[in-house]
Amino acid sequence: MDHKLLGVPFLVWSGVCLLLAVVWVFVWPHKAGLAVDSPRWLILRWGHALAWLLLALSALLAHFALPTLARLVGWAALASYLMFMVTSVTTK
Repeated sequence: MDHKLLGVPFLVWSGVCLLLAVVWVFVWPHKAGLAVDSPRWLILRWGHALAWLLLALSALLAHFALPTLARLVGWAALASYLMFMVTSVTTK
């Protein structure tokens, strides 16, 4: 099995996604003005970073030839990102 996506090894993709997850831990929408205990705040604060972290894990799993598990984690990343986007758009 070829462990690459667009000619780039999955291990490199995993590193890039992990770096982006770390960036999104420090960069997040401050203007939401929601209470800290609000579920919307939790999604806005951690949803984007979680999506990138799950993508990093998915790429790592693909690197180690676990495609079924990698696909499952990739779908979880998509769900996390969609929750983040819907919350971001619907929060005033």
